[in-house]
Amino acid sequence: MKRIKYILFTILILSLSILSVNASCTNEELNILKQEANKIKVIYKHLGSNVDEEGNIIDYLFSLTFNNINNDMYVRIDDYNEEWKEVNNSKVVIDKIATGKYKFSIYSSTCQQKISDINVKLPKFNSYSLDPLCKGIDGNDFSLCSKYLEYQPSYQTFIKKVEEYRKTQETKKDNNIIIKDNIFSEALNKIIVFISKYQIYIVSVLSVILIVLIILIVNVRKKKRGVLK
Repeated sequence: MKRIKYILFTILILSLSILSVNASCTNEELNILKQEANKIKVIYKHLGSNVDEEGNIIDYLFSLTFNNINNDMYVRIDDYNEEWKEVNNSKVVIDKIATGKYKFSIYSSTCQQKISDINVKLPKFNSYSLDPLCKGIDGNDFSLCSKYLEYQPSYQTFIKKVEEYRKTQETKKDNNIIIKDNIFSEALNKIIVFISKYQIYIVSVLSVILIVLIILIVNVRKKKRGVLK
């Protein structure tokens, strides 16, 4: 009986050792996989604002796409014990994931071990960007109307800041008009001063040009009459 247990134990140890050998990879193979993992690019897309079954607005969900991923690899979040192994066209897609910071791990199915880590920060969607008060406002110029915002103030503060921003823009617009008018006036004054200062020379030049034109016109007409004769 002891001999049978010893034999079974030996077989079990050998089986486990064979499996571990099959699952392991050489350092060279691991380096190649790590180089391939470095080519992985992550793209996120905001899924917009939706209403759940309870009538609450959900605007914090994104889809994540891992591009250039090897068919032998899969994505995993070790902290949450979640993984995504379906690879299509060198892509792994995570359909719905909430705003936040995540540490994704890239694993090799063949080597059965982690290859690399990818840190991803999904921004917080700014629900104020959909507010009618933001219509016509460039989010790049005014952060409270941008698509993503790390911290949202109260709605009353938002309204106040938008009103202040619009007043500032109107003031800038009026100032630009005044500046343009001043530039035009200055240019016109310079022209008038120039004409006043050199009016004798200007009149003389114009007179000479006018006389030359008259002479040319008279000569052309004489030539035409000569041809007719």
